[in-house]
Amino acid sequence: MNVEVSITEGRTEHLSEIRGLILEWGYSVNESQAREWLMALLESPSHQIWVAISDAAVVGWAVAERRISIRELFTSEITGLVVSANVRRAGVGRLLVQAVEDWSRAKGLSRVVVRSNVSRSESHGFYPSIGFEHTKTTHVYVKGLNGSTL
Repeated sequence: MNVEVSITEGRTEHLSEIRGLILEWGYSVNESQAREWLMALLESPSHQIWVAISDAAVVGWAVAERRISIRELFTSEITGLVVSANVRRAGVGRLLVQAVEDWSRAKGLSRVVVRSNVSRSESHGFYPSIGFEHTKTTHVYVKGLNGSTL
């Protein structure tokens, strides 16, 4: 599949399409929640969001975070990467990861980390194919506070 794609920084006008991809990713989020999340990202000096645009439509997005790490002090972590099912395997994910890598290098970061849910089998082949190394599997434990539910 040959898809013309451009990568640009995410903006508020991309909200509806970003939310659509969040829903496609399998998360239940209303427009208000998505807006609050996007605004927090856009205002954060430690985060960046990019969108992949094809035929004037958002077909993917990625978020990276500059994180504090004991190992290297600061690292970059991909905290979200979604590509529309319509354009998967067309290089969109690779372009989004390249944007993350470029941003990370510009910030002086020497490593990019990504965590992938064990249920997302497609990503388990994708990341190694673009140079990521599987280093460990972890368990995640969550505890709700102040009456919040999981």
